[in-house]
Amino acid sequence: MATAVPVSAEPNHSVGSGRFALEIMECPKALTEGVRRFISIEVGDLLYGETEGVPSGSDTLTIRCVRNFAWLEAAGVSENTPLEKLLHLDDFPGDAAPRAVALASLELMAARSSIVRERIDASRNSTPAPTAPPRATPPRAPAITSGVVAPQPRVKPSVPVREIRIGLGVSLRDFPAKHGVSLLGGQVQASTKLGPMWQIAANAEVASGKNKVSLGETSATLLSCGASFGVRSGGTAFGASLGLGARIGAVRLSGASVDPVSVSAASRWRPWGGPMAVAGLFSGFGRFGITLAAELGQSLLKPEGQADGVTAISLRGPWAAFSLGASIRL
Repeated sequence: MATAVPVSAEPNHSVGSGRFALEIMECPKALTEGVRRFISIEVGDLLYGETEGVPSGSDTLTIRCVRNFAWLEAAGVSENTPLEKLLHLDDFPGDAAPRAVALASLELMAARSSIVRERIDASRNSTPAPTAPPRATPPRAPAITSGVVAPQPRVKPSVPVREIRIGLGVSLRDFPAKHGVSLLGGQVQASTKLGPMWQIAANAEVASGKNKVSLGETSATLLSCGASFGVRSGGTAFGASLGLGARIGAVRLSGASVDPVSVSAASRWRPWGGPMAVAGLFSGFGRFGITLAAELGQSLLKPEGQADGVTAISLRGPWAAFSLGASIRL
């Protein structure tokens, strides 16, 4: 797999220069080498070399292979949304796939940069016109030149590119209502990106917290699972998501007495759960990523524990939660 790794370089960030880095991930070696060769022929020195330092924040052309699909993304420092395209590699027989992927990728970069477009047009216009045949011959199909005017192959957008990540995280969950409790815990996290904008996320959490009372203390241990579906924007290095879902589970409410002889304590399991909204930020480093998420929800059930006949701890009403996790792409 050939990749362009951003490193520190000379300070003159090439805003408007048209230069861009090429990152090819999880693609066969023949496809990787062919795509890089074709793109280099088309744009020349606009493409950063594999050993050349790439200034931080440069435009980036990313090509990721997943099974028999190639997902293309052209992103840069401008505020424009990254341009994306999906190609079905089975549509290109023999060695046609590298050229098709390269041409489609350059179309995305040309849509972002007028300099890239001018370089491609110049390369196309510099192709010499074919010499007329000396005698009448049957019509032949025109040869494909080095320009980007070749007809685009049929794409099957109905089959999405999926990116699956799993990871671990820490969480803080708070119930601000009266007698509410703050719970600190850990999560096992998973997410699946469907195509360029949709995402499914889920996690399993164990968290616990305590409240002090005059007779001792009450505690809550919450086991829950949450799942959400929503939208995601951004590229492979940075993204944001917003989704709706639900969290369900069970809570163990228990008490501890300062005078076990005179005051008894007991434990009970109660169901708990409700709908929620989730917002998150994502930052990726190759296969690894870091996620920061915020969660707002409303309890539909009202588990609570009592001490001396009054409520001492409760998981009812609204809740807010924050989590920080690290993940790896499968």
